[in-house]
Amino acid sequence: MTRRVAPLAFAVLAACSSPVQDAETFARSPQTAARAVADCDAGLRTRDCIAARQGLAEARRQMRMAAYAQTIREP
Repeated sequence: MTRRVAPLAFAVLAACSSPVQDAETFARSPQTAARAVADCDAGLRTRDCIAARQGLAEARRQMRMAAYAQTIREP
């Protein structure tokens, strides 16, 4: 009986967990990245921490570059 239940339990747990996100996904959503980094720092999250930090850094870089381009009036 337990041989049948164990694979089913693993399948259910895998289906319920959130998908792994990469840095590009976090860069497209800085608010999500910021929440993920805060959760990582608080110890509430253990997955995707590196990707969240990289994505947040990339999102901030893109915002700085957009502000720079606007300052010097580049399209």
